[in-house]
Amino acid sequence: MISHLKELYSYRELLLNLVKRELKVKYKRSVFGFLWSFLNPLVLLVVYSIIFGRLFGMDRGISAGFNGVKSFSAYLLTGLLAWSYLANSLIMAVGSIVDSGNLIKKIYFPRVIIPFASVFANLVNFGLELVVLFIFLSVLGIYFYVQIPFLIVIILIETLIILGLSALVSLANVYFRDMKHLIQIVIQVWFFACPIIYPYIFVSKFAASNNLSWLPSVYLLNPMASVTVMYQKVFYFVQMPSFKMLVLWFSFAVVFFLASLAIFKAKEDEIASEV
Repeated sequence: MISHLKELYSYRELLLNLVKRELKVKYKRSVFGFLWSFLNPLVLLVVYSIIFGRLFGMDRGISAGFNGVKSFSAYLLTGLLAWSYLANSLIMAVGSIVDSGNLIKKIYFPRVIIPFASVFANLVNFGLELVVLFIFLSVLGIYFYVQIPFLIVIILIETLIILGLSALVSLANVYFRDMKHLIQIVIQVWFFACPIIYPYIFVSKFAASNNLSWLPSVYLLNPMASVTVMYQKVFYFVQMPSFKMLVLWFSFAVVFFLASLAIFKAKEDEIASEV
């Protein structure tokens, strides 16, 4: 495994070039270019705030955050950005190897770099979108800056999980081309299994009223549910996430990433003949 990681590191320049290519292709001939990284979350924020906040009354279940600020929009935007990072990465990564078939057949390089490039391109977009969130929270009087060290750890956890998933789904798509369509359905269903448009406390209340004491713990076994809760702790409540949760999910993310990389590496030699 160490040799695999060293090999990936030795191809870091190729990875960087592929990331640049992904970003150029995404914004090619676009009038607003990188401004879409700011506009997309703002549009989603307005639409979701109206539909789920006002029409469905989700805003009434939101607890007050830092300095007593109660804002469904701030709570929502935190979860939306974290989710968009995962969803966009997987949608771009799933078909990336098949789409790069010509390149794969010409030269050797670690094939996993291709889906990883999609993830890191979206990490750049995620960073730009976080700037919007930083400004928005500052305007509301939510000053989370003391929690930035924990934010870095959470981003690392999410990124490792996404890298692992991107390797697996892109590999699966080499053998089962329906994976490209299946992943979109999975993402849509998975979204509602995370506390983004509703607060996590809704899950606890539902469990208590229906004598389902096990439900909150099982719910948090969903990696993105736990990651979303940790982001909300840092950004909205300006609190340190549970240390136990940080350690457990960081450990899981590392093991999952390495296991996914090992699975991909075991099948790597077959990819050129399959694409």
